[in-house]
Amino acid sequence: MNNYTCFKVSIKDHVANVILNRPNELNTMIRKFWVELPAVLEEINRNSEIRVVIMSSTGKHFCAGMDLATFSNGVDNIPDDKKPDPARVGEALYRSAKELQDYISTLEKIRVPVIAAVQGACVGGALDLITACDIRLASKEAFFCIQEINIGMAADVGTLQRLPRIIPDSKMRELAYTGRRMYADEAKDSGLVSDIYESQEEMLEAATKMAKEIASKSPVAIYGLKAVMNYSRDHSISDSLDFNALWSGAMLSQKDMTEAMSANMEKRDAAFTKMVDVKNFDETGD
Repeated sequence: MNNYTCFKVSIKDHVANVILNRPNELNTMIRKFWVELPAVLEEINRNSEIRVVIMSSTGKHFCAGMDLATFSNGVDNIPDDKKPDPARVGEALYRSAKELQDYISTLEKIRVPVIAAVQGACVGGALDLITACDIRLASKEAFFCIQEINIGMAADVGTLQRLPRIIPDSKMRELAYTGRRMYADEAKDSGLVSDIYESQEEMLEAATKMAKEIASKSPVAIYGLKAVMNYSRDHSISDSLDFNALWSGAMLSQKDMTEAMSANMEKRDAAFTKMVDVKNFDETGD
């Protein structure tokens, strides 16, 4: 894996550990974070050895959200008499927001499940990040906050779209309107996280155990599950059933099914063939 400023990435036993690695800055989402996030995920997606991702963090807090000091609309330093009209400024802001949305959505688009392990604060853009993950775990001191309303804006990178599919709508609206903190116990009761743990260490142990269990399954079947569940979340039952049938018709692996059943009968671990490596176009030559 490449070296990154905001992330530390390691791979072991088909599990990629992606660690937010700026604890002294509360792992805030500086510009470099947004450049590196899709690069990390694309590198993972192309690595056939990887079957699941754990996204965790360093320091007291998971992530304090966007570092607003690093963001501007690009016209702040332009003299008033030379600034573009408000419509053009608004259009530029629209494109910037869409770009950030796409970076977060990459978590859903990659073929492998992502487990988020949250300690301490998970606010603002960090909540956008974890709601795009497949599974969320928390340590007992963790808290979550739709911080944007507290700084005079509406969240716009994914929380308002994904969180209502995870927790009850009324609860989500309350959190969005008030900007209050939701602590770990409430997050579990609401369905935002699967489980809470006494410490970050215990949480990471549980995340690793879960990841290894997922990695032991057919990687083709796991990819199919993620694709079908994400599609079904956003479409009607009828359309989703059709998508499910098409996916199974195209990518049901008889080889993996035979191996899984044989391993079960023989009481051994299944050994599945890795996925096919896919190179970037600039790596394939002429």
